[in-house]
Amino acid sequence: MSNRRLLSLVFCGLLVELLRSQAACADVFDDLEVHGFANQGFVKTTANSFFGDSERGSFDFTELGINATIEPSPSLRLSGQLLSRRAGEMYDGSPHVDFALADFSIRNTTVDSIGLLLGRIKNPLGLFNETRDVAFTRPGIFLPQVVYYDKVRNLFMSSDGVAVKWNLFYDAANVELFFGVGKPLLDENVEHGYLGASFAGDLETDGVAYITRLLVETPADTIRAAFSIAKTSMGFQPSLLDPIGNGNVDFVYGIASLQLSIENWTITAEYMREPTNWDGFTGSIFDGMTMAAEGYYMQAAWQPVSNIEFMVRYGEGFADRNDRSGEKFSRLTFASVPAHTRYSKALVTGIRWDVSSNFMLRAEFQRHKGTFILSSRENPDPVSTQPDWNMFAISASYRF
Repeated sequence: MSNRRLLSLVFCGLLVELLRSQAACADVFDDLEVHGFANQGFVKTTANSFFGDSERGSFDFTELGINATIEPSPSLRLSGQLLSRRAGEMYDGSPHVDFALADFSIRNTTVDSIGLLLGRIKNPLGLFNETRDVAFTRPGIFLPQVVYYDKVRNLFMSSDGVAVKWNLFYDAANVELFFGVGKPLLDENVEHGYLGASFAGDLETDGVAYITRLLVETPADTIRAAFSIAKTSMGFQPSLLDPIGNGNVDFVYGIASLQLSIENWTITAEYMREPTNWDGFTGSIFDGMTMAAEGYYMQAAWQPVSNIEFMVRYGEGFADRNDRSGEKFSRLTFASVPAHTRYSKALVTGIRWDVSSNFMLRAEFQRHKGTFILSSRENPDPVSTQPDWNMFAISASYRF
């Protein structure tokens, strides 16, 4: 039985058992909290596919989630979330356990706290990865794709393992140190993202992933600064039908983040670098290749009134920071992979309207140069993609 299926059964069984024993444990259920959210988006692009057949207009972007938290004792908190996510050809909406963990409080004083996390844990990468499923917490309809890849989202989303979180409380700022070890979640999107296609063989984790983050927050979150790193390895075992040999992919994914909130302005900037090494893969263009992906963005958001926000963002991303034009890689493939598939530059403008504390509407216009952020599952023929394209998107979000 897979780890994913096992975690699903454990989490569902936990909820059933808690509900079954509610009458006998009414005092415990006084602390039970249940929340949920729903998000529906519409995407229209002038070329290329983003979350469905967006050239014709796509509603294939739906997020549904329900989460529960309970504290059986002052030193133990149990929480979990079931998520259904439909995103074009990448995700079909099948429900899965997004996170399911036990949070043990080891130390809790006025100057610091230490917690031990066990289970499926959200990876605290950057400023937004932990809460990226909840539309109300995102800085736009979509996270900045040059830093937070939706095309290989599950690889960075969660890990099955253990983590320690240490919080230090100072007058000037609060500091959080996180260190986790676990097994990341792979799917077909990861295979497309790192091997360029889907093969009959198996791409699996090779060892564990190490995740760490240092987060500093001043009072009222006027300044938030973070440095995050994830390191892991994946191994590929081909089948007899595959045209490439076995190999390993090793990478380090790092993000430096800074956010400033001054009166009704919020300025956010993040920089990502991902050195990656392909060892093996005879017969593939990636045979023995080493490169470092790079991405960065800056966003300014302005709230003229409390429930209206205007934003503008510019970002750039490159598959290889030493080949920003993509021409070198394109020559290696004899132009079967156009240069524009190796970079993305995007200007985004948008508006957010919080109709109420539970209901939100958003609209965005995006102007793109390059297609690095696009999934090869949705755009299987790179030659047919267009380097210059625009996107219009709207979304409606509800939470309880």
